[in-house]
Amino acid sequence: METTPAAETVMEVYVTKWALTKGIVKVGAQHTSGDQKTVCFRLFFDDLGKIFTLPEYAHAGEWFHTLEEARAQVEKMRAKEIAVHRQAIDDLKARDIPVISANKGMRGRGGMAKIREELLSD
Repeated sequence: METTPAAETVMEVYVTKWALTKGIVKVGAQHTSGDQKTVCFRLFFDDLGKIFTLPEYAHAGEWFHTLEEARAQVEKMRAKEIAVHRQAIDDLKARDIPVISANKGMRGRGGMAKIREELLSD
């Protein structure tokens, strides 16, 4: 009786790599490295009537054995993304909006260069 090597064993995993944009992907995957931190799986697409597959990889922290582990990771990802957006909102609220004078009638390359300098300088 022949046994399948561990690297070729297909296991069900939950990939969180695209969780905040596409969702958690439940897929059959195989380990690709001896340390078993990276998995390879195929995604199937039907784009304009064409069906094809692409090999994809997920590294440690991007895939989990259980849905509960995956959901816990997604909640951490969500909290981090919310914090980033809150900081961007706070920065935008605090930003002083300058008034830039772009003189009418400036023509030619020199005039455009002056306007560009005014726009880029703080």
